[in-house]
Amino acid sequence: MATLRTRWLAASAVCALGGTTGIVNGGEDSSITLTTVIERTLAANPELDVLRFQREARQGQLQQTQARMRPEINAAVENFLGSGERSGISASETTLSLGLILERGARARRIAVAEAGTEQAEVETRIRRLDLAAEAARRFVTVLQGQSILTSTREGTRLFEETAKAVAQQVAAARAPDAEQARAEAQLALSRLTEEQAEHELASAKIRLTVMWGAMAPDFATAAGDLDPPPKLVTYEEARNGLERNGDLVRLLSEKRLREAEVHLAAMKSRPPWRISAGVRHFENDGDDALVLGLSIPLASRELAEGASREARARVAEVDARSRALRLALEAEFYALYQDLNHKYTELETLDKEVLPRIGQAAQQTRYAYDRGRYGYVELVAAQRELLEARLSRLATLAQLHQHRIEIERLIGSPLGGH
Repeated sequence: MATLRTRWLAASAVCALGGTTGIVNGGEDSSITLTTVIERTLAANPELDVLRFQREARQGQLQQTQARMRPEINAAVENFLGSGERSGISASETTLSLGLILERGARARRIAVAEAGTEQAEVETRIRRLDLAAEAARRFVTVLQGQSILTSTREGTRLFEETAKAVAQQVAAARAPDAEQARAEAQLALSRLTEEQAEHELASAKIRLTVMWGAMAPDFATAAGDLDPPPKLVTYEEARNGLERNGDLVRLLSEKRLREAEVHLAAMKSRPPWRISAGVRHFENDGDDALVLGLSIPLASRELAEGASREARARVAEVDARSRALRLALEAEFYALYQDLNHKYTELETLDKEVLPRIGQAAQQTRYAYDRGRYGYVELVAAQRELLEARLSRLATLAQLHQHRIEIERLIGSPLGGH
């Protein structure tokens, strides 16, 4: 199941694309929704298996770190098989002792580092899930665009079929030369070729979508949703407020906690662990026993401790510097994406209010004039091509608009709003 952060992406995109949930009308005529696409991706994407194993490895490291140092049993035999009085074992001394290492706080510091590493692995997984959800949404939009393009090219083929019939009638009535019929039939063949290409591109888009959940054959016929109508555009400041939730910034924050824990661990190098032991010694020559106590205190290396602390502090400062650089890069990227998105809204409005109505009207008038012999075939086909190209341009603009929204939502880690 999708996490909270990926559910918002599914919900916001479903609202934007007009989808429902699940697979509708199962079988060969089934349609898949964006919600199902994201849920399948987050449940079965192969990349998530890699992250799962990495998290398990981190958990294993944490488990090892949490384990306490076990005591050591030491046995030693001295003063035997020598020379003179010590030629045998009668003068030997046998010592049996139990040793412990006093870590003096180092274990707690190691656990803190391991816990920070485990948290970082969890954060990495959440971020990657969000990235995969966004990529699945982008590919879903591409399928929707491909479906619309195929519909548009089929309409274009029907239009050129009608044109070819009209030209044939004009040629039969001796109002147009035979060459125009040949050109009309050639144009119809090209239109059918374009339609076939659109079919192939849609099939490829479906495959690219299904591999998101590790499949190679789609079990759906269509993507359920609509690129129209586009969501409303929120203000720049409203959208920008979410940049602090950016996944890369969250990742750096988690990394900073890890580096800070390493600073504390590095400080322990100035306090190396002590080793204490206690046992009993048996003297073979007189059968006496005696207790043995031992304490081993390593001499700390000041240079080693200072070097380790210096390295760890530099790692923390490095993360801070990367965070500042990332914030600047995110600001620039967000600004560019928002401006592109704003332009797509303007472009779509211009196409809807100024371009398409006028081109459509011009195409109708050109056809009317052609039927009455006032325009030639060149003018007729040019008007029809302009209409088809304008429709395809609108589809491309709509798809890019949704793609920009998805990318901005990925950057800010939440819905863009304005649905």
